[in-house]
Amino acid sequence: MDEDSNFVHHSASNLTIIWAAIASVGWYILAVAVGLFFASPYIKEKYINWRTKKDEEEYYAKYHKNPDLFEERLTAVEAARRKMQDKYNEQAEIAKQKEEERKELKRQQLLKLTSNLNNGNKLGIADDGSSSSSSSSSKLRNDYNPLMGDTNRGYKPPKRSCCGKKCG
Repeated sequence: MDEDSNFVHHSASNLTIIWAAIASVGWYILAVAVGLFFASPYIKEKYINWRTKKDEEEYYAKYHKNPDLFEERLTAVEAARRKMQDKYNEQAEIAKQKEEERKELKRQQLLKLTSNLNNGNKLGIADDGSSSSSSSSSKLRNDYNPLMGDTNRGYKPPKRSCCGKKCG
């Protein structure tokens, strides 16, 4: 039991020592953190530039010493480009064939649809000339247009009146 209380007392004293150190320089730590936050984009840009320059120097040193390595790399890059171009050409050819097939199918469907239509016949009149359709057409008036509606019960807009200021 005495050992547990000693541990708590000992850890509390360490905590107070650490807290006292932080409290004495806390504003400085905060100022440095804010400064790093605002300077980080500038520092990052400088680091990237430095890293790029270092990589380029290593690249030039490596390939300047051994020109065969440079030729091998160029050959490999050219082979990769050729392979990618061939793959693209194959895909383009396949896409072109599919597009032509789709257009041909669409054209066939259109021809099939137009061949099934009754060319030159009115709607409701069959090719065999049945009497039921002729009797229904006699029921309709010659001047009847279903889009016009009945002429004696149509909508009539209200009359325009003057705005009340003797404008007309």
